[in-house]
Amino acid sequence: MPASLWGNINTCFEIGFEICKLMEQDGKTKGTDKDTEVEKIADGVLLMSNNKEVLIAVKKDTASQALSDTAVSDLYCEEKNGYLIYNGAAAAIPLFELSKNNDSVRGFIVSEESLRATLCGNYPEYVKTHNMNAPPDEQITDADAPPYLFLQKQLDNAADETRSEVAEFQHTHANEAAAGRGEFEDVLELER
Repeated sequence: MPASLWGNINTCFEIGFEICKLMEQDGKTKGTDKDTEVEKIADGVLLMSNNKEVLIAVKKDTASQALSDTAVSDLYCEEKNGYLIYNGAAAAIPLFELSKNNDSVRGFIVSEESLRATLCGNYPEYVKTHNMNAPPDEQITDADAPPYLFLQKQLDNAADETRSEVAEFQHTHANEAAAGRGEFEDVLELER
């Protein structure tokens, strides 16, 4: 992959889209310079992620057939290269709607409770509109779950971040403890 290509591509989607075009394969691929992963969730639905962002890309023709008018609104997504791009928490919207009729998408969601908590916490207008048009058993209800942890990649990123914070804390604590022991030993030497 030419190095100059990476200099012109800034977003996770652009990187993932270029990987898909260059490698022309389905499934999981990994970018060499930007460490961007592209996973096919279902036909016309991709998960693109790196250690900073997670987004869902839905082909425009798939979106027009499977998503509500509200879900394809530019309030929640951006159109780019024939895809509707849902970044961060907004990824919950197409995943929620697609999971109702697609086993592949449903299997990709690791926590429906977190998905609902994300929708209710971040997109109350979407939830209100959906619930006005849905039968009672298909309405979105809030859940007592942490938001933004409805995909395995989000859980992995959160775990990595926690490990980094713990390692930093341990390193800082070890240095402070060593400095403290040194001062204590100096005081003992002076008392002898």
